[in-house]
Amino acid sequence: MDKRGANGMNVGIIGLSRDGKAVAEHLLGKTACNLFAYDPDGRALPDGLRMLPTAAELIDRCGRVILALESPRELTLLLNSVAEYIREGKIFIDLTDTSPALAHMIANEMRRRGALYLDCGVFGRDGLADDFLCFAGGSSRAFAEAQPLIRCFAPGCRYMGPSGRGRAMRLLCRSLAAQLRRSVGETGELAASFGIGEEYLLECLSGFERIADPLAVLRGEQPPMPDALLAKDVRLVAEMARRAGLELGGLRSAEEAYKSMDPMEYR
Repeated sequence: MDKRGANGMNVGIIGLSRDGKAVAEHLLGKTACNLFAYDPDGRALPDGLRMLPTAAELIDRCGRVILALESPRELTLLLNSVAEYIREGKIFIDLTDTSPALAHMIANEMRRRGALYLDCGVFGRDGLADDFLCFAGGSSRAFAEAQPLIRCFAPGCRYMGPSGRGRAMRLLCRSLAAQLRRSVGETGELAASFGIGEEYLLECLSGFERIADPLAVLRGEQPPMPDALLAKDVRLVAEMARRAGLELGGLRSAEEAYKSMDPMEYR
């Protein structure tokens, strides 16, 4: 990638919370100049980025815009306020934690204005700041044109198809994590009924790398994903399953297990 970012265009980042900051640090190490930023909360700017006073000015200047906001509401308010600057030739890469339905709606509005939009679902305890999976939804053209930039901060990002599928994959991963945690907990209870102690059960199972993370719940360690975050997405996935007419016992069990969790603890 050259010093001006993707295809010689300026690159902008809106939102410098956890994921926005991680993206900025990656890009600063892999692109030498023409990186701009705007943060609604006025967070400190990493050295090497140029802060702009408004999101509108950033979008007006930049051909590639990375959105890393903290809530769907913040994202919607921002996009409504800068609608006149969204135009042909711009690509928006959205890392904000939103629903597939909202991603699809935003993509349609962007398309109406001639811009391209990718919803990127990130699965990982600490977002882009640690080990993670990244999935992109949107047009194949948008992904092909944005891929050189995305590779700088998410080299393993997988293209999933039309708008909303990046978010959908993130939901599926979190739903699976919740179901695995619940299932592993039940396995511990079942083992105890057979007279197999928890410590020995963990010793026997922990050698299998693929199930090592869910075992954290039995060890009493910090779980791989925050409970409040899993609760939020498990409820959404369970509702989507009901609307699709699916009866999924494991998902229903996970939903029941997380009913007492307040999803507002993690926003």
